[in-house]
Amino acid sequence: MITTDSLRKILELEGQKGYTDKAVIGGLDKYLHKQAGQIRQGVNNRQLLAEFDELNLANSNYGSCDVDERKKWVIRLFDWLSKLEEVKQGTLTSPLSSRERNKVRVTVTSRPGKRSEGLNSPITIIKGITPRVATKFAKLDVRTMHDLLYFSPRRYVDYSQRKPISELKEGEEQTIVATIWQARIATFGNRQGTEAIVGDETGNIRVVWFNQPYLAKKFPTNVKVVISGTVSLFKGQKVFASPEWELLENKELIHTGRLVPLYPLTQGLYPRQVRKWTKEAIDGWAWRVSDFLPSEIKNRCQLLDLPEALAQIHYPDGHLIAGRAKERVAFDELFLLQLGV
Repeated sequence: MITTDSLRKILELEGQKGYTDKAVIGGLDKYLHKQAGQIRQGVNNRQLLAEFDELNLANSNYGSCDVDERKKWVIRLFDWLSKLEEVKQGTLTSPLSSRERNKVRVTVTSRPGKRSEGLNSPITIIKGITPRVATKFAKLDVRTMHDLLYFSPRRYVDYSQRKPISELKEGEEQTIVATIWQARIATFGNRQGTEAIVGDETGNIRVVWFNQPYLAKKFPTNVKVVISGTVSLFKGQKVFASPEWELLENKELIHTGRLVPLYPLTQGLYPRQVRKWTKEAIDGWAWRVSDFLPSEIKNRCQLLDLPEALAQIHYPDGHLIAGRAKERVAFDELFLLQLGV
């Protein structure tokens, strides 16, 4: 169950990041929506329960607020947490029956979620990881959710450099955000694939995916798409050949427009699938990992909190913090080795 201390740390981190909604991968709303029911279970004071329902964490809309509104909302939540701590210390009492505590206003939080599963649960609790897929992960020594959290990328591809189409350079890894003008199944040699024409305010470019004709149906006309990859020349024209792509939706990018993790793979595991599953693992389980290092050591050595380090190892905000995340995990290994654990 989520603790007051862990929620406080997340809110403090959000403040340190300037209320940019980056304290938790996937955004604060997604995190709170999953945790609201558990938080409510720990409240046994009528007044605090009413105030909690007014905060409406299960249906929070933090991501759509401006910075000032976010700051005010976080302060309100901090005030409520302080009152909750006073109650737990015995300064306020107004007990509720278990029946009253279980009355959750929204159905989404009353459903059992994946967070009810432990870190030692098999990775098959993630949708899409079938027993057959799990045997392939087992070849990489990944069997449990804990293993998946520590399944570090071998390197990153830097797709963070966004450019207008007119400034794309041959042979460099670059990212564009463009509108899909058309997409169709095309024939390349003896095999079918997908060809799309996309454009921004500076021009158009051809994008092709070999041996993937099914992609044509995934690209509706006039929809925004993020394309990341290496630009090449074909008959004197610039073209993206089999790049990474994501439709531009209201969610965090994981395949494009950022430092994209590349994981060790075995036959039958594919990069996009593995990134999708590790992202779900980070969003749902990283914040359940117990951080055993005392705060004094972390402060003295300038180490990240362990949940944050795990999140940044998989989906870092930049090269610098990726390095710090790896340092934290390496420190833990040496620390435990010295303790003889």
